[in-house]
Amino acid sequence: MKFLFTTVLTGFLAIGLVACNPEPVELSDHDWFVTDLAGSSAAKEKLADLSLEFKEEQAIGGFAGCNDYRGAATYNREQIKFSTLYADTDSCDDINLEKRFLSNLESSTSYTYRAGTLVLYDDGGNILVEMEKN
Repeated sequence: MKFLFTTVLTGFLAIGLVACNPEPVELSDHDWFVTDLAGSSAAKEKLADLSLEFKEEQAIGGFAGCNDYRGAATYNREQIKFSTLYADTDSCDDINLEKRFLSNLESSTSYTYRAGTLVLYDDGGNILVEMEKN
């Protein structure tokens, strides 16, 4: 009887722990727009033009400030990895902002999602990009 009680109690505890674990965020349900970009002093209005969209089969794309870009990303509950990102080659006044944005995406290794905000971090835990869903 004691064994049965212990087994049942252990089962309920395991179910409770799984229930407390947040489900992985489905990043592809939204378009993401930048609210803060490490290493950039660009105005919030300029940052809001930068976007990220998670598409089917790990494809990503968006607007980087001057050009559209594309690539791939894999992610799980906490970690994210972007491939080398490819942008069109048109030049503009915001080309340095574009380069910084793409570099920060490629350097991202983890993320958090809270209350509609997606935050990307590097290996050292430094914030690289903050975005809000649309």
